[in-house]
Amino acid sequence: MPNHFFQKLFRQEKWEIVYSTQDVQKYSEVIAKLQSKGIKTKTETYSGGGGQGGGYGFATTYHILVRVDEIHLANNIVHHGK
Repeated sequence: MPNHFFQKLFRQEKWEIVYSTQDVQKYSEVIAKLQSKGIKTKTETYSGGGGQGGGYGFATTYHILVRVDEIHLANNIVHHGK
C-alpha cells in the first residue's frame, strides 16, 4: 500500500492542448462538452496587450488541456461532436 501511495503521489500526468480560443463563449461551450462526457480538463490562459506599449486592448487566449490518454476521445468530442 505505501508503494501505491508514492507512485500515485509522484506520477506526473501528461496533458495536451485539445482546443485554443480567445472567445469566452466558445471556451465555455467546449469545457461543458468535455465535462459532460466525463473528460477532466485543465485551462491555461495567456493575456497579451493592454498597458503601456501593449496596444489598444488585450486579449486572453484560453488553452483547454486534457490528459494525453484521453486526447483522441476529447478531439472527437470537440471537433466532431461525438
